[in-house]
Amino acid sequence: MKTIMKASVYLPVAGMLLTMALAGSVAGQAEGAVFFDGFVQGQENDTPQGEPPEKLLVDGSLPGLASNLGRCTLKYKLTVSLQAGTSTGSGQLVAENGDTIYTTVVGLGEEIPDVPGLDRITEHNTIKGGTGRFAGVKGSFIVERLIELPTGFTSGSFRGAIISKGKAD
Repeated sequence: MKTIMKASVYLPVAGMLLTMALAGSVAGQAEGAVFFDGFVQGQENDTPQGEPPEKLLVDGSLPGLASNLGRCTLKYKLTVSLQAGTSTGSGQLVAENGDTIYTTVVGLGEEIPDVPGLDRITEHNTIKGGTGRFAGVKGSFIVERLIELPTGFTSGSFRGAIISKGKAD
């Protein structure tokens, strides 16, 4: 009971702190930034690791649409710690023409009370460069999504800022 109570308190607090930190980092990068937001919807495949499973290997591909980017696809490969409810890995935001933003991802998941099999995921993506018009960019974006665990169907929104190479140095 104590473990459940601790998790139900720590996860929302950690999520709030992460959101505040990310809002501050995006606001601090306003000069020379291109802000964007959008939505994604698609499928992820979760592969349990261990018996009983202690972690999941997650592979997702979510088509979407974003302001200042147009049609795009969010792709990610993550390792999820089931006990901690956290994830780490890498991601790509791929524009319709193939230009790609590369990211590192840190995430936090929590169950939705009274809705079995539905989790809320918040992921911070730190931009580490890219290809085409995104070569040399930096910045960050936050993905907030829901996932239906039994099916792997997930949808949500994202928002952030891209700092061009000349402004990022």
